Amino acid sequence: RFDGDVTINMGTSTTQNQTVTTANVNVTAVGNVGAGTDDLITYSLPANSLSATGKAVRIRAWGTAANNANLKTVTLNFGSQTVLTTALTPSVADSWWIEMMVVRTGASTQDIVARLEETGSNVMDMELTAGTQTDTAAITIKCTGAATADNDIVQEGLICEFLN
Repeated sequence: RFDGDVTINMGTSTTQNQTVTTANVNVTAVGNVGAGTDDLITYSLPANSLSATGKAVRIRAWGTAANNANLKTVTLNFGSQTVLTTALTPSVADSWWIEMMVVRTGASTQDIVARLEETGSNVMDMELTAGTQTDTAAITIKCTGAATADNDIVQEGLICEFLN
């Protein structure tokens, strides 16, 4: 078992950089069920993952929206905080993509930036917020979908990476 940082040379320079590691990949599609808000894909970031200032995670989520007139909203949560809530465009067969960066700035404090892009209608939403999640406990990362009919919103995947 190795508990230190793994580093590699940056290109052909002698400067060392820490590697990016994949913590979780989930590509099991999950759709909303009926009317209301449903959890889509969820990941539990292990306790103490953000153990020091500057530690960071990158989360990528993506999915589709049905081509109907129903209202559809995708939400991204980091722990108990709603980071991003975006209403998707109705009556368009659509794809959406979210990327979120979380960087520990101190004990149980984080800088969080997230953006959502919707391809069918070129909608973009971006949020920057201060996180207040307890980093010595597991932190739930999840998308939710609020819609009217089954599979109005389908999350196709979620990837979580450690950046250092």
